[in-house]
Amino acid sequence: MYKIEIIKKSGFECNWATLFVGRQYNLIPALEVTNYAVEYLENKLHDDNELILELAWEQEEVKVDDILESIISDNSSEDMTREYHKWLYSIMKEAYTHSTDDTIFEEIEHIFSVFHTPENMYDFFREVSDAFYYPHDSQKTMKELVEEFLENEKQLILNK
Repeated sequence: MYKIEIIKKSGFECNWATLFVGRQYNLIPALEVTNYAVEYLENKLHDDNELILELAWEQEEVKVDDILESIISDNSSEDMTREYHKWLYSIMKEAYTHSTDDTIFEEIEHIFSVFHTPENMYDFFREVSDAFYYPHDSQKTMKELVEEFLENEKQLILNK
């Protein structure tokens, strides 16, 4: 599991929709949501949103998810897509930064699985697989392919 710091470290803002997507993909524990709610309330002393107050108390996983869903119910699908791409970008960037040439493919496989084999990763995953299994036939290295993927993801986030 991850912490929301991974989003902030990538230079993105974290919000309730970010947390919701993180929970939907089982990327963060419910405690991360509780900690965020406490910090949020400390910074906004006059906010009396009962849902956020409820999140500030440690809740069961399902209860946290239900509350988050209520909080973000007004968000557009475009907002939710942006938050999804923030997570994908941030986790891929973390893997890229901390992996070696020998382990990057395994990390990409894991990310592909965690995000439930997303369609937007099919071509990328195929190209990385080719670069891993047939490096002499590939026009780009795995690292180059990841850098390209990260740049595309960042553009998707910034342009939405």
